[in-house]
Amino acid sequence: KIGIAGALINLAGDILVGWGVRNTAIAGFEGQIHHYLDVSDFRLFLSVILGMIGVPMSGVGHIGIYKLIKPYSLKYARLYGVGIFAAFTFGGSGVHASSLATAFFYKYMTAASPESALAASIKFASYFSLPFYIALIACVIISTCAHIGAIVKGFSPFPRWCWVFSIPVGAALISLVNIFGNHAIVNAINMGAATFGNLWKISGALLMLSKAKERYTAT
Repeated sequence: KIGIAGALINLAGDILVGWGVRNTAIAGFEGQIHHYLDVSDFRLFLSVILGMIGVPMSGVGHIGIYKLIKPYSLKYARLYGVGIFAAFTFGGSGVHASSLATAFFYKYMTAASPESALAASIKFASYFSLPFYIALIACVIISTCAHIGAIVKGFSPFPRWCWVFSIPVGAALISLVNIFGNHAIVNAINMGAATFGNLWKISGALLMLSKAKERYTAT
């Protein structure tokens, strides 16, 4: 339950900063991030705080899943634990905070020097956000593969079909909102796609917990 609460807090932070309409008059990447110019400093700050609280809290939920896998396969449990390490190390204070710092930088660079704002912001992100993204994504891929592999191969107390309660499936499902077009609420929800995937995963594990306990006791 702590993990679900954390994921919801993190999702609130994503929605808070993602709420806006893309500027279709501007081509490419800049058109997608142009709405950050209208995001207040307070919204950026509050989103940072929510992410720094929510991401580690959601990591607590993954510890429970780790403990359920461990008796069946120490190998898969350790690989899964890589994702827990990433959540506490590279998540809130790394990827989330640095991404919003980049948005803040882009906003004020645009006010000071519109012609160089995008290039300077990309350079800023490459130095201060990209390393966190690379580390986090690598860890999440390892953890997600271990999570799905453990369930599919029977190295967990969950039924094998429960692999559907995974981050990629949850993120893909919520991304279907994009069919409704370029609207503030759609873009806000899409901003939190990965977080929703995390929420989907933890909620699915909690939903199937009683069943998992029955199978664990039986073995």
